[in-house]
Amino acid sequence: MVVRRFTLALLLTLLSLAAVFPPPAGAQLEPVNVPWPQLLPPAPGSGGPQPAATASCHTATLRCVDGVIRRMDAAWQPLDRSCDHRAVFALTYLITTRGFRDTLGRDPHFFRDFDWIVHLDADFADLYFRAFDNYAHHRGFVPRAWRTAFDAARGDQTNAGQDVFLGMNAHIQRDLPFALAEVGLRMRDSSSRKPDHDQVNAILVSVMEHIKQELQRRYDSIFQWGSPSQPFPATDQAALEVLKSWREGAWRNAERLVNAHSASERRSVAQSIEDNAQLWAQSIVTGTVPGYQAIRDPYCRQAHA
Repeated sequence: MVVRRFTLALLLTLLSLAAVFPPPAGAQLEPVNVPWPQLLPPAPGSGGPQPAATASCHTATLRCVDGVIRRMDAAWQPLDRSCDHRAVFALTYLITTRGFRDTLGRDPHFFRDFDWIVHLDADFADLYFRAFDNYAHHRGFVPRAWRTAFDAARGDQTNAGQDVFLGMNAHIQRDLPFALAEVGLRMRDSSSRKPDHDQVNAILVSVMEHIKQELQRRYDSIFQWGSPSQPFPATDQAALEVLKSWREGAWRNAERLVNAHSASERRSVAQSIEDNAQLWAQSIVTGTVPGYQAIRDPYCRQAHA
């Protein structure tokens, strides 16, 4: 609960500081990836699930990641053309996955277990696509955190920063524990895969500035405070630490899922994951401004003209 209050305070600071204080001159552009998650050891355990072939990734190669990127691009483009608020997270996820793919292409040994991280990428993305499609077509199961995010995107109150964090909350805090538990937390020799999980934080740092520039250029002037001419790294650092804390929590919840001693205990853990993500979603939408759509939508249409 203390960690939740702390990260919530960081998030609310991120969403509001830029509108209140001017950015300092000559500030540093990029946040620093302080590797505190690497200092937290994995829970004891041995064995567990291993990555398996799926429809979206039969064999772990870069083609799996390329396929994810093609699906993301195809989903994002119509949202972008229509200034649909869901385009904000869709583009954020697309840029992040491109950064992941570029990292693998440059250095296949960036992660210890290439096969695992590629299968995780595909399985993780499948959860997003499933929630997106089920919501769009009014069918099947849509997790509450995703429903709150999509409902907010249809409304007139969120800014693009809130849309980003609603999507990231649903995908990281709700989806990621289930994806991690599915592909397994330990290698065949029982060593933990947490170091590979923590490595993703470095990729997040590498794409943050590009994401901000694209969201500002396309969707919402609220991101102008983060442009190269007006850097405000304090909020960048807050954003990074929020995301890292969510990812650390996702790993711990995945451990709880894998280490559950019964189906009943696993259902209880799963419910707590759903409840936590929904609580965060509700906290984010609490700070919305009625009618903000009248500011961001004309800005987006002008940017696309």
